[in-house]
Amino acid sequence: MFKQIAGAAIIVVTFTVSATAQQRNNFDAGGVRNSSGPRSLNERQLQMLQESLREKTGFMELEFDRHGALTLGNRQNISGGSATARGLLAAAVDSANRYELESHERSPEIAFAEIRASADRQIDLANKRTTIHQLQLDFADFNCLSGAREAKASFDIGIAMLHELAHGVLKLRDPPDNADQIGECDAHINQIRRELQLPERLYYHPGISVVQTRGKKRIVSARLIFVERTVANSKPSKQYSLSWLADEVAPNAQNIAGLQQGSLTARRR
Repeated sequence: MFKQIAGAAIIVVTFTVSATAQQRNNFDAGGVRNSSGPRSLNERQLQMLQESLREKTGFMELEFDRHGALTLGNRQNISGGSATARGLLAAAVDSANRYELESHERSPEIAFAEIRASADRQIDLANKRTTIHQLQLDFADFNCLSGAREAKASFDIGIAMLHELAHGVLKLRDPPDNADQIGECDAHINQIRRELQLPERLYYHPGISVVQTRGKKRIVSARLIFVERTVANSKPSKQYSLSWLADEVAPNAQNIAGLQQGSLTARRR
């Protein structure tokens, strides 16, 4: 009897240590993962993101596993998609850094998507460190867009996530405020759009218009322009636009709030 009890104890101890190690590995792992906190993406949001990323990258086995980690499966199982998008997403999935997906539905501050680096943490005895990035997504904002189908396809949730990953993984930047440029980050995303045969974003910063009603309420609307080109940097052959109302998308964003209060001048296009 003593031998049987001792053997059982060993099994229990071994199992407990193994489970604890697995929890620690899940907690410390890098890559792209659904948040485990109160802002985690729900099943519908994960499905929407999964479908868009499969389309953009061509990774046919791409999915979120039961722990919320984004996995790519057999990376040779590809159908269509953009090679540039595949490279970017694979770099994020393989990264020692963590990209946590958060849902900020109907956030008054976040327009479509935003990435924030929040902390460094030692993850093993070799003193390696990982940076945790919060990739904040507002799915509701995309329902507020008005415009051509082609432009919406160039500015969906998957494209927005890839844009934020280009900031985090590749350290690419957006242009400064008031600059009529595309910026290095969206120039990279435009390469993805070209490979997907989608129209390119013409400028990073949207055009802004302000209308004051008789009741002296200021209605602020934003507009992005997308263009089709036969080859890179050639003269556009077609132009599309997307527009939205600031009251519906991030009304408390710093630049929008200034326009609503009349302290900033609108940029018209």
